[in-house]
Amino acid sequence: MESRSFALLAGLFTILLGIALAATFVWLRGDTRIYNSYLVVSQFPVNGLKPQAVVRFRGVEIGRVDDISIDPRDSPTVLIRILVEKGVPITRGTFARLGAQGLTGIAHIALDDDGSNPAPLRGQPGELARIAARGNAFDDLTLSSNALLQQAAELLDRLNKIASDSNQSRIETALTNFEKASAQLEPALRAIPELSERAKNFLNEDNQRSLQRSLANIEQATNSIAPAIEDSRKMLANMRQLSEGLDKLSLAISSEITDSTLPKVNQLIDQLGQDTQDVHRLILQIEREPQSLLLGRERPRPGPGEPGFNGGQR
Repeated sequence: MESRSFALLAGLFTILLGIALAATFVWLRGDTRIYNSYLVVSQFPVNGLKPQAVVRFRGVEIGRVDDISIDPRDSPTVLIRILVEKGVPITRGTFARLGAQGLTGIAHIALDDDGSNPAPLRGQPGELARIAARGNAFDDLTLSSNALLQQAAELLDRLNKIASDSNQSRIETALTNFEKASAQLEPALRAIPELSERAKNFLNEDNQRSLQRSLANIEQATNSIAPAIEDSRKMLANMRQLSEGLDKLSLAISSEITDSTLPKVNQLIDQLGQDTQDVHRLILQIEREPQSLLLGRERPRPGPGEPGFNGGQR
């Protein structure tokens, strides 16, 4: 019996030692999977996230968080370096969110793709490819709450301004004026049924027939006036043609007077002036020598050098 118990214990120890050796071998060997490194850029808090946290793509575990740091160039930005198994399709449409695992609340990185850009994600030379982080439902609720609180504060501020003492007096004045206007409008409102009844009486069948006859007479008169209007248009056209003909005739007469008649009149006036001068000289001659009418004009005495000149002796 003792030999059988010893053999059983020896076998059990051998099995446990083998399991321990295998676990030690696996632990010493490490993770043999190949990873690609990416940098998740988050503008949101990453509470509860720690290195070695799980990275999931649509719920499937594909890697782990390698490092978490603050961007030295932008302090509100958190940089999360993650390791993703090689072969996982990370595209330009891939984005990250901060998720929580069940009831434990252990944070992890959840990747997803909106399909906006299927091109593979590549980083700048010497830098890791960057994945933008979006807010989760709690972050969206927080932002919406902050926006609602800000809008509520603005609304209260505006209500306080409206409810100021000066505005209250204006509101009271406006209400008083509205009350007065309503009081003045009340008689008009009471008169509406009477006006409606009068309108119905005015638009009875007899008045409607009279109105139709009046409209028919007006239409007939309009049709009768149409030929007269057409004749008037023709008469105006003829008068326009006559006016144009008179304008042309006046231009022709003016041109004829300017080019032909006026030069002859000027020539006649010049000739009349010369004749007037000759008549004037004749009258002067008769006044000096009246005998010239009977005997004719006396010959002038010879001057120096002419035959018969005697040196001024008579």
